[in-house]
Amino acid sequence: MEGYKKYRTIHRIAYIVFFFYLLLLAMSDINFGLKNGEMPYHIIVPFIIYCVIAASAEILIRKEIKEKNDKKENEIKYTKLSGI
Repeated sequence: MEGYKKYRTIHRIAYIVFFFYLLLLAMSDINFGLKNGEMPYHIIVPFIIYCVIAASAEILIRKEIKEKNDKKENEIKYTKLSGI
């Protein structure tokens, strides 16, 4: 659990930033000088960025777990082969 804690932290920070960004858009009347037709991109693009960060964190976590399991399996095979 301690090994991939940093990836979970990155995921949580991205979630919090995205949530507060949406909250800021909802509470204020910011249009960034754009037309009304372009405003949905201020929601879609950050959401896509959040999804990429979340998927990347999940992939890195699974990769690290797999590497730990492979290392344990290799140790078990080595001890069986050496007869220890």
